[in-house]
Amino acid sequence: MANQYKLNCDGLVCPLPVAKTKRKLSEMDQGDILEVKGDFPEAGENIKRFVENQGHRVIKFNIDGNNFYLKIEKQ
Repeated sequence: MANQYKLNCDGLVCPLPVAKTKRKLSEMDQGDILEVKGDFPEAGENIKRFVENQGHRVIKFNIDGNNFYLKIEKQ
């Protein structure tokens, strides 16, 4: 069974949310799920691009006003 992790990036602007996501993914096993939320929409877009470029799967991506939410499966 996959582990699930959460990462809160509220109050952080790029490149910190991407760096924190990269670090957390490096600590996880294949198939694990990471939920990332924050309040800087551009960071959400950057994280999504980074994750896809690294070959991970974006299960869900949502921007609502100034908040973003990503659900990622590590590949």
